[in-house]
Amino acid sequence: MILEMVGDDPKKHIIAMRWLGYMLQFVDHQGLAKILDYYERIGWISSEAKNELKEIAEGLKPTGKGEWKLPFRVHLTSLLFITKIADIPIEKEIAGIETYVEEWINHPEEALSI
Repeated sequence: MILEMVGDDPKKHIIAMRWLGYMLQFVDHQGLAKILDYYERIGWISSEAKNELKEIAEGLKPTGKGEWKLPFRVHLTSLLFITKIADIPIEKEIAGIETYVEEWINHPEEALSI
């Protein structure tokens, strides 16, 4: 299991909100629930983390559609956000990908304009 829980840390909530906001560009809340179920099934998040993330997402407005099967890059970005929330360091081999996610985390408005 990569992410057991989000917890009460404000930094983790900010990262989670940015990730969920990113996801809601592609799916609606129903689609997000399916994605989170999938991530739980494959061991990326626990049931507790899934419930916390659904709760956090309730206050975010979706612009995406219901389809939950998304391009590879979206799932890869999700995995990187999950590892960031879980405080798992990223290996140097994927440093470029980490930089991409760092941009989403630290400057989402700039990353969206790319």
